[in-house]
Amino acid sequence: MYRRQMVSNRTVSDTETSGVQATSEPFHPLGRHLVFTAKALRTAFEDMLKRSGGSLGTWIVLSALSEEGGVSQKVLASHVHVEGATITHHVDRLEEQGLVRRQVDPHDRRIRRIELTPEGVRLHERLLADALAFERATLAGLDDADRAELRRLLDLIASNLDGLAD
Repeated sequence: MYRRQMVSNRTVSDTETSGVQATSEPFHPLGRHLVFTAKALRTAFEDMLKRSGGSLGTWIVLSALSEEGGVSQKVLASHVHVEGATITHHVDRLEEQGLVRRQVDPHDRRIRRIELTPEGVRLHERLLADALAFERATLAGLDDADRAELRRLLDLIASNLDGLAD
C-alpha cells in the first residue's frame, strides 16, 4: 500500500555514478531512496493519525505542548518550526475543538500562553500510544542496536545537510 514506485529503470555508466560499479540493476541515488521512503512513511503516519482522531498538525502541536507545557504562541511556533500565521491557524483550530486554550500570562498580560486542555491531554495520550505502535510496526525486524544505529545515521545525514547549507 505504501510501497515506493520506480521512477526510472535505466542503468548508468561508471562515470555517471562517480565510481559506483554499474550493473544490470538500475542505479538509484540514496537521496531518491530516502525521499520515497520518507513519503511512504509520512503517508502511513498521517493515515494512522487520522484513524486515531488526529492529524499531523494536531500531533505536532499537542506533542510540543505536552513536552514544553504552557508556552507563548511565538515559542510554540519556534518549537515546531513553523511560521507565526501557520501556528495561529493550528492553535485556532485546536482551540475550537477544545484541545488547547489560551491563557493570559500572569507576568506579562500581552502574552497568551497556549496549554493543553484535559481533552487535549487525552487525545495526545491516544495519539502517542498509536504513534509508538506505528513505530514498532515500522521498525519490525530491527533490534535495539539497529534502531540506535539508524537514528545515529539519520542524524549524521541531517548534520551533513546542515553543512551543505552553509
